[in-house]
Amino acid sequence: MSENSCELGIAITTYSRKDMVCNLVERIRALTRGNYKIVVCDDGSSDGTVEELRKKGVTVLGGKNKGIAWNKNRGLFYFSNICRAKTVILLDDDVWPEIAGWEQEWILAASRVGHVNYIPSSYTRYSPDRPMTATNLGVGPTVGGMVLAQTIEALACVGYMDTRFGRYGHEHSDFSIRFLRAGFGGVRCRVGDELHNRFYLLDSGIKLLDAISSSSHDDLENNARLLNELQKEPVYRAPWCNEEEMVEFRAEFGSGFSEMNDPPFKEKTFDIDSYYKKHEDVYSSGWDAFAHYVENGIKESRDL
Repeated sequence: MSENSCELGIAITTYSRKDMVCNLVERIRALTRGNYKIVVCDDGSSDGTVEELRKKGVTVLGGKNKGIAWNKNRGLFYFSNICRAKTVILLDDDVWPEIAGWEQEWILAASRVGHVNYIPSSYTRYSPDRPMTATNLGVGPTVGGMVLAQTIEALACVGYMDTRFGRYGHEHSDFSIRFLRAGFGGVRCRVGDELHNRFYLLDSGIKLLDAISSSSHDDLENNARLLNELQKEPVYRAPWCNEEEMVEFRAEFGSGFSEMNDPPFKEKTFDIDSYYKKHEDVYSSGWDAFAHYVENGIKESRDL
């Protein structure tokens, strides 16, 4: 495997929690196996976080304080376009691995369903039976967003978090719903005239530490409305929403950076009926059309 690729990419997001994120990096280094790379996405910390991490030899991505969606996109962008990973795990800085090889369940779960979420035990109202493992995933209507694992193939169909969510709130829910819409990470159930989301969940090998949240009531309310509005838009999102954001985002990765993977449906809309009509063998086999295209159709150069 080349120096510009890895089996597992771990992107930790942080903001002004120097001790917490440094401890997490050391913990991951002690307990993670195999070919992996860590990057820390720093959202404009002013407490010496960046300097301390670089002393430890950690790759740090970041710039101005831009909010959760933008910050997580730094890690997604890095592992999609610079050091390409087969599986990408997004971690908040208050997540704590508890066992050696903690990442293996997350890699296996992602390989099975494309995208999997963590839900902490504090979400008692929505919490499935525990423990949840890669071969016995939980299923529930709510996701925590503290840990998100996905394959690079699934990620190529969904892209990035939507920066219109701003500083905080529901960006991870929109991200996971788009995975569902693309055929990964859960199922969508119709109840009457409504679609209900059921996400695949995992809690294996980690716990959540106590930390002060940066959330605000106004952000959550505004973003809840935005979450509903965006369900009518295409599944794929770029890591920016306009030309100005694109220039600013890409500048964080250096003036010489120009390469970026194209989404598989660039300027196209996936039409289930058309795909089945063009590929009767897929219809006869019982495959879900979108899942077949992502897993087989792309590499077989099947026409949309």
